Amino acid sequence: MGWRALQRDWLVCLRHAARNHARVRTIAALACAASLMGCASLSEKIADTMSTMPAIGLPASAPERPASQAAFPAVHDMPPTRQGQLLNNAEQQRMEDELVAARTLQQEAAAGGPPPAPKRKPPANSAPRVVPVSSSGTIY
Repeated sequence: MGWRALQRDWLVCLRHAARNHARVRTIAALACAASLMGCASLSEKIADTMSTMPAIGLPASAPERPASQAAFPAVHDMPPTRQGQLLNNAEQQRMEDELVAARTLQQEAAAGGPPPAPKRKPPANSAPRVVPVSSSGTIY
């Protein structure tokens, strides 16, 4: 058997392996797709049964779900007209002045920072505090 024959046999083996590899990839892709389709229907069944379990589902204080699905909200409907009166110019000006006063008060408080803490005076009768050497102020 010569070199050419070995090379030809080797190429034939490679072609068969490539075909088999393509078949394996196709079968694996189909198996994944089938398992995902099964998961979709299974997860719906599990969600229905597990939601009624006491430790997993809704808490006891949760309200009951409505029997029928709510209608789609009417997005383009206009709200009804207001029944109350609007503010007149004097009332609106007074409200704006109150809001401006509150804002300036908060800005002044924020600019000044927190009020200084009152300083404590040490008691006159007590001796200076003695800290033992083993206690250096840390836990280490």
